Amino acid sequence: MVEDQSAARIFRAAIVAASCFFCASASAQFPDAHDPPPAGWTGPVFRLKQDYPQTLPSLGARPWMSFDFRTQPNEYIKAVLDYALEGNKQVDFVVQNNSTRGWYHAPWMHAGAAGREFVRGLTRERSSRPGELHPNQTGTWENWAVSVYNPRGGFTLGQVWKDPDAPNPSVAKFPVGSVSIKLIFTEAPVSQVPYLAGSVEWQADINRANNAGPRPTLRLLQVDVAVRESRAASTTGWVFGTFVYDGNAPGATPWDRLVPVGLMWGNDPTRVRTAQALQQTKINAGLQIPQHLGFEKRLNGPVDNPRSSCLSCHSTAQIQNDLSRPSRAAIPPANATVQTLRLYFRNIKSGTPFDANALSLDYSLQLQNGIANWAQAAGPSSAPRGAAAAGAARGRLDRSRGVNIRPVGRDG
Repeated sequence: MVEDQSAARIFRAAIVAASCFFCASASAQFPDAHDPPPAGWTGPVFRLKQDYPQTLPSLGARPWMSFDFRTQPNEYIKAVLDYALEGNKQVDFVVQNNSTRGWYHAPWMHAGAAGREFVRGLTRERSSRPGELHPNQTGTWENWAVSVYNPRGGFTLGQVWKDPDAPNPSVAKFPVGSVSIKLIFTEAPVSQVPYLAGSVEWQADINRANNAGPRPTLRLLQVDVAVRESRAASTTGWVFGTFVYDGNAPGATPWDRLVPVGLMWGNDPTRVRTAQALQQTKINAGLQIPQHLGFEKRLNGPVDNPRSSCLSCHSTAQIQNDLSRPSRAAIPPANATVQTLRLYFRNIKSGTPFDANALSLDYSLQLQNGIANWAQAAGPSSAPRGAAAAGAARGRLDRSRGVNIRPVGRDG
């Protein structure tokens, strides 16, 4: 096992050194982006925030606890959003410069065609089909996103990736008070999606250009938040919320014009194909812009797959100990039977895997895809099956039978 670990470290170092991946400094454990900035580039350059807390941080401020998410959904997620924007919007989400609190990125999201671009650290999300964002939309447009976790969430990221050559999913249990926020930008033009007028604009290297010229302009479309919430323990232990940018909403800045779509703390498993009103999703009745929701009106944002919901999709975050087993699809198929739908729209509690023989990644698809990217780069292990099994018993992932896991997408 020791020889195999050493070989894995050498192999990983060779991959990083010989590939197009980009690390900011020799002290960085994980690459920042899919590509380095080209010679002559003078714009922003993304740096992965990876100095994860080594001990569990205190709970600290939790302004959302002043509100009941069941009866005050808009107030609750607005308090979460304000917390996540504090110190970040002022520095354009260069989280290293946030002097209020630490925020952290998940590693190994740089790899593959959808991997982090070098300007803002965005990864490719599901594309928006004609008509999904607005009746004027005639083209299919790419969407790109970046997520960060607060100190308690960052602690969990650091524990999973404590050994950069051997991620440990057995410790992937986010403590109460963990928060993540995801900013989703679209390349859709204002001419086709008019409510994007005045939104936050970022340039991003979404076409992997090799010159120092300007990059395409993306506009902030959607913001997702997630909170590990003790008051949701009876369902999932999480509250997920979504905002959409509305250029017609009041507000002095684009951040003020983010409008709640809604929140959810459960998948209403007893209300699949029943036509009954949902009890564990709250949608903002005052939303003024075109918006498709999720399955049977469960919460989803405009970028998300309408066959799923925020919680359903993220509940599939898991890893098989035997990495020769393929990843489970995050989205139910278009022709899903009622039995399959009931499987996908269960209330799965924090720390519980979607499948009984898997290891939970506690609703973090970034952990899942990061581990999948790492496994793809590391390749099969040369360890004997018996040694691999012993390592698995200690929480190590088994690559002795090959690597068939892949990062999951949301196109379904």
